[in-house]
Amino acid sequence: MNFPEKVFEATADLRIRALSLANAALTQARARADVAAKRVANLKAPLATLSTAGKELNKVARQHAVRFVKQNSTLALAAGKDVSALARTTYATLATRAAKAPVKARAKTSSRKSPARKRSTMKTAKAA
Repeated sequence: MNFPEKVFEATADLRIRALSLANAALTQARARADVAAKRVANLKAPLATLSTAGKELNKVARQHAVRFVKQNSTLALAAGKDVSALARTTYATLATRAAKAPVKARAKTSSRKSPARKRSTMKTAKAA
């Protein structure tokens, strides 16, 4: 056997190995894809049910919220009026107190210099 024949045999063996590795990888990938597809198929029904239940829950929640607002709107308006009246009376009370008792300005006290300071300033004035 000469060298070119050995090279051809080696490359043929490598091609066979590569083909078998590719087939094994393809078989594994198909098996995993089948498992994933089965899992997705199993989840479709629960997800559809969950989606429908979520829509129904939103519908019921909106209905109850509308009913709650309608039933309590008069109470909320009355509470707003009470708070507004309380705020007005409080402001009026505070405004009249401020008008009755004006704040007096404090008289300024004259600060006297200590005798030692006077002497030191006089000495500097005489030296000049």
